[in-house]
Amino acid sequence: MSLSLGTTTMHWPLSAALSRLWQAARDAQKRMKRAAAPRRELDCMDARMLSDIGVSRAQLHFEIDRHR
Repeated sequence: MSLSLGTTTMHWPLSAALSRLWQAARDAQKRMKRAAAPRRELDCMDARMLSDIGVSRAQLHFEIDRHR
């Protein structure tokens, strides 16, 4: 009696789809990281600097929370 363990090979369409999915996830992470930088900078500004650009601390936090 012969017992052979089945081996699964990844076929080209599946491999390409996984590659595209991985690339899309990496691109999404890069976009989120780029978008977070200006929000961090605004969050570090003091009240005077925010008033110079016409934004209150409450408006800033509302916008930051809205985009999370």
